[in-house]
Amino acid sequence: MEYRYDIGSFFWNKELNTFFSEAWNLSCFNHDGSIHPEAFPNQKEQFFIDNPKTGGFRRFRFVKEESSFFHQIDETGNGFDWECTDWIFESEDGIKCSILISES
Repeated sequence: MEYRYDIGSFFWNKELNTFFSEAWNLSCFNHDGSIHPEAFPNQKEQFFIDNPKTGGFRRFRFVKEESSFFHQIDETGNGFDWECTDWIFESEDGIKCSILISES
């Protein structure tokens, strides 16, 4: 199956040459134009980001998984830690796409 997403579902950071999105917010289009019933159904399989304004697209393939750890202090002075897991994909021309998979 071919997995396609609209470019409007991603945030673009030009300095990092990277698209960003959260897996649970990604709606995939089926080959008939309908919306896939699951969010981010391709998992680690390749997918396409389509730009309807230009008619262009990019194919992205899984490269690696990255985990980040954060410590934050809230307004009451209490600290808390959390971990984020991102799957990193890359296009043939070096554009990256980081998909946030989980936060804990």
